Amino acid sequence: MAVPRLSEVLFDRTVRRFGSIAELPSNIEAIDAGLTFANGHSPFVSIVGPSGWGKTHLLECVANHISREFKVHVGILSAIDWLDGRGAYNPRNPLLLDNVQDAIARTRTRVQLRLALERRVRIGRPTMLALTGDRLTRQHASFLPNCREWSVQEIGEPTPSERGVVVKRMAESERLLLSKPLLDLISTRMMGNGYTIHGALNRLKMLGPEWTTPADFLRATGVLDPFFADNSSWDLMERIRKAVDATVHQHPGIDGNALCCHAMIKIAQLSELEVARFCGVPPARARTLAIGFERRLRDSDGNKTALDSFLDLASEAISES
Repeated sequence: MAVPRLSEVLFDRTVRRFGSIAELPSNIEAIDAGLTFANGHSPFVSIVGPSGWGKTHLLECVANHISREFKVHVGILSAIDWLDGRGAYNPRNPLLLDNVQDAIARTRTRVQLRLALERRVRIGRPTMLALTGDRLTRQHASFLPNCREWSVQEIGEPTPSERGVVVKRMAESERLLLSKPLLDLISTRMMGNGYTIHGALNRLKMLGPEWTTPADFLRATGVLDPFFADNSSWDLMERIRKAVDATVHQHPGIDGNALCCHAMIKIAQLSELEVARFCGVPPARARTLAIGFERRLRDSDGNKTALDSFLDLASEAISES
């Protein structure tokens, strides 16, 4: 597995294009509004949606489309920075404002924003807004001058079935090749929003671009273990132990404790101290068992066969709801 440089992961800014957005029933109208704005056919657009599910991504797609198609540089500013005069900005160009909810939360900045937007509407300067909210409310529409001139759309939180599409598209955008069991695990068992998923995918990307085998799956669960902390039913070590017990039942000659320590320490790369505590042995003993099993893999076809069986069983056990 080729491991990318840390700088490639941290500073690789994928160019946002409309094709990079997963089109879902919960966001399709907002995407259409953004594309219509980017092509100059709808001058005033406001997008409302929960945090972490694509509003900023959509603004980035709009900015890139305008820059590419019309050769006009368009930056994205927070509403507060725009009102305070921070950030490079050409008033004749389309304006993209993010985090508008911060400005309308206070009376002074809400009034400032409305007056500034009134001037832009009056002279026809294209303006697109994005603000965080669980749903569209009267407050969101009330601060918009000449509200009927605006296209106001929602980006909803993806349904459980839609999350799988989102995770797959995000992985493709990050140039990550993930097995279907791993994609399903992230989309169904990982709590949080799109930022959580993006952080998890970046964590995998730091270690390599391909996660397709059963061993990769187990390693990925160890790497991503902290990202599942909000899921009360998630207990990786218990799931691994369940798969070990099933493997020993199928292959009675296998040392279950050694396989368990090897799987947790060498494959899932969990903390030796935590593994030792879980297995009820001293840390040095846990490491010795893991290394011993690894050595026997070179000499025993039976151990190799048992490990292959274990990895398949572990994928099933960890994926169970």
